[in-house]
Amino acid sequence: MSLYRRQGSPNWWIRLSVGGFKARVSTGTSDRREAEEFEQLERERLWRLHKLGDKAAVLWQDVSTRWLAETTKRSKNQDKIILRWLADYLDDEPISAVDPETIQKLRIYAGEDGMSRSTTDRYMALLRAILRKCELEWGLLPRAPRVPMYGQSAQKRHMRFLTRAECARLIRALPTKHLKLAARLAVWTGLRMRSMLQLTWDRIDLDSRRLWIPGSQMKNGKALGIPLNRQAVIVLGQLKRMNPSGSYVFQWNGRPVDDCNGKAFKAAVKRAELDPLRWHDLRHTFASWALQGGVTLHELMQLGGWQSYVMVLRYAHLAPEHLSAAANKIGNGGKRVLKQTGGTKRAHPKSDGTAGIGQVFDNSGVNGADSQNRTVDPIITNDVLYQLS
Repeated sequence: MSLYRRQGSPNWWIRLSVGGFKARVSTGTSDRREAEEFEQLERERLWRLHKLGDKAAVLWQDVSTRWLAETTKRSKNQDKIILRWLADYLDDEPISAVDPETIQKLRIYAGEDGMSRSTTDRYMALLRAILRKCELEWGLLPRAPRVPMYGQSAQKRHMRFLTRAECARLIRALPTKHLKLAARLAVWTGLRMRSMLQLTWDRIDLDSRRLWIPGSQMKNGKALGIPLNRQAVIVLGQLKRMNPSGSYVFQWNGRPVDDCNGKAFKAAVKRAELDPLRWHDLRHTFASWALQGGVTLHELMQLGGWQSYVMVLRYAHLAPEHLSAAANKIGNGGKRVLKQTGGTKRAHPKSDGTAGIGQVFDNSGVNGADSQNRTVDPIITNDVLYQLS
């Protein structure tokens, strides 16, 4: 008899041996008829797998376990959360059963569970990655099914950032001091929430106004060192006085804080009448304030730890001044007006050979680098941030 009961379990279990492969599996039900149906299906699956070599009969729970064992992603813990959700629907299914119809049902279930479209896309992206792994590397599927996404066109929204008055209103609405200080530090440094919450005091030098974040704590995997403006230094000083002992900057009752985007933050957003607003929008606020204060896009890329210039171009509309020189070239017929630098106008040659102030000259035949392309000096960026604060 392959069906049997185990002590302490209300469900039926099955004992199978197919092609030399032995298995003991819970049927997940206390109903004998349902357990017998499960036994028949499981016996057929194992026969296809071990006698016919049908690799697509491998269970989803087996490939998801293999994925976690082999992946080296920094977001592995997030993968575990997603896979736990998928397990409720797929764990007892062979990977061949994950077809377009099943995938569409999963997207519907995600919506019924209250997930936003962007969150659903993240869950489906992991499903897609595992199915592609099954096809391209593990050889378990002849072809991975297509996993549709809502995509940016369906979830596109305006770039959200706060004015200084709105930011002050939000901070007043936050219920605890550590949340207030976290919001202020996020706005003054532009750090992502996870990177900020993992800050330790050994990576902060308040005297030289610098902090360093290892690549393992950065989204792009690259270490980041940034200067601190006056306001950020004040916030960090307050945090140090709140928690004089302990290695983490953000602590609560002696333990590191692991999330700021919880119920308390969302309730404060509603009280401040700023909904919709995410914690990540404080990073957008940092970028918008920086550009409106005169920081260039290239400097912003370095200060915020963005991986490429393309990623900061979405903020370009906040600082159209960087195109002024290009517009002047069109209006001057190929001639350039050298702008004031440091509050002093440059002297340009007059037609009679004497020095003139702020005049136009044709530099089409001049050799050398363009005077407007500069490597960012960290001392200058530190001074810019000081002025912004």
